[in-house]
Amino acid sequence: MDNEKIWESITNKITGEFNNAENASVEEWLLEDKQNKNVYDRLQQIWQYNSRDTHDNTSIYRKYLYRKKQFEKRKTESPFVYYILRVAGILFLLMASVLVIDNIFSPTREIVYQEISVPKGSRSTFNLPDGTKVWLSNNSSIKFPSEFIGRTRELEVEGEAYFEVTHNPRKPFVVNIGENRIRVLGTHFSVTAYPDDNEVRTDLVEGRIQFEIANNKGGFHSYVVKPSHSLVWDKTTGKLYESRVPDGFYDYWHKGIYQFRNETMEDLALKIDRIFNTQLVFEDDELKQKRFSGTISVNDNIFTFIEAIKSTSIEPIVYRYEKNKLYIKYK
Repeated sequence: MDNEKIWESITNKITGEFNNAENASVEEWLLEDKQNKNVYDRLQQIWQYNSRDTHDNTSIYRKYLYRKKQFEKRKTESPFVYYILRVAGILFLLMASVLVIDNIFSPTREIVYQEISVPKGSRSTFNLPDGTKVWLSNNSSIKFPSEFIGRTRELEVEGEAYFEVTHNPRKPFVVNIGENRIRVLGTHFSVTAYPDDNEVRTDLVEGRIQFEIANNKGGFHSYVVKPSHSLVWDKTTGKLYESRVPDGFYDYWHKGIYQFRNETMEDLALKIDRIFNTQLVFEDDELKQKRFSGTISVNDNIFTFIEAIKSTSIEPIVYRYEKNKLYIKYK
């Protein structure tokens, strides 16, 4: 197995930006040697406690290559020593400072808040300090402490995220979304709460959650969401809407495939902007209300999407692309 490739794949997997081939390579590497699993687990732990400004894959990999080249010169040393040097190189990539780790385990440490932001056109997967797994979607951010202390596990989300929460009935899991919040014991659920959207949505797969909406008296109106159901709160009207969890929910979060059914192009435009970082500009207003059904993969690109739209439209559509904007109109 190519050493440089495997360490690049490990870096991408730990940072949550890997493809299927890289995932397979890492899984194969983990099975080769029990010590590989120990090293990988330690790297993950360090990454999770790392500060936000070090979560830059390009910078991380540049540092990795630099350290690796330095260690290549020492290959004449024993295999064990060289192995340790390689591990040290990866640790260098993921640690902002040794003091960060020291502070984590110090009885008198301060709780440091970390923030992870995912730009348009990207997704990320990682674990929180309690073991909860998070999928963070495009144009979203999450803020959480380096350790959950006190009676609750609280964090803040803007945008779209899916959680598989580690069960702990003595310490509820609370997701703050602006003035509102979702209270959890242990469950699988998602939240969609972009500040510019008119709606806040939560989808519950299993378990139990309470959707708590702030009132003007300093308290909350609490609503229990049933398993396999969604609850949508309209911020404009204050009304709540309940429905079944939509088809394709798992495909979206676990495979990056978004299913849409009979949606208008105007509604799709917002999703397209977040997934592909491309704004749709309608040069014919009639196109906004034209409805389509199909799927979008986050691994595709904007041209795959628009060509699919062209091929299924009865009326011919033409487009041009300029600086992250796609102009579309009838021919």
